[in-house]
Amino acid sequence: MDFLTHLWLPILVSGVAVWFASFIAWMAIGHHKKDRDVLPGGAAGEQDFIDSISRMNIRPGCYGFPDFCQHDHLPRKEKMEALKKLYDQHPQGLLRVWAPTNMGLNMALTFLFYLVTSTVIAYIAWAALPHSAAAADPASCPCLTTKVFQVTGAAAVLAYCFASFPNDLWFQNKRRAMLMNALDGVAFGLITGAIFAWLWPK
Repeated sequence: MDFLTHLWLPILVSGVAVWFASFIAWMAIGHHKKDRDVLPGGAAGEQDFIDSISRMNIRPGCYGFPDFCQHDHLPRKEKMEALKKLYDQHPQGLLRVWAPTNMGLNMALTFLFYLVTSTVIAYIAWAALPHSAAAADPASCPCLTTKVFQVTGAAAVLAYCFASFPNDLWFQNKRRAMLMNALDGVAFGLITGAIFAWLWPK
């Protein structure tokens, strides 16, 4: 835990900076506005859909349709035949119904996520890099600031860009939304790398 003593400032500053960058990306720039498609039928179609959910008394949660687990109790051969019929059935998808949004809690938890991510990045960098310019071997590390940016920036891009890709691919998130999230992740990674390079112990 020695790294926390030396890197608490870049951890904190990068967490705050990425939190603000995320806020700006979602609330000001507007490139996420087309991440989701609009329901057909305009406002009337949307209201019919909302009314249907209300009539069915669907509680907040994430629902899959059809239910691919409904035949788990059957013998294997019958289960596989039933599953094949379900896989051939359309439409299929996920329905995510939100509970009332608590903006304050969501913002706090998002900041906590960025803070924890910066802490893990700090741990990686502390284990991989010289801890000061004086400790750096000029032959192997001619510019410590550049190496800090390289390592922490790459780790941050990995954290912010790639973790959601398998889920997005399997559950058919829009390609445009995936691209916009990746662009955000690259920006967050560059911000994180720049702050660690700036505040790395000299």
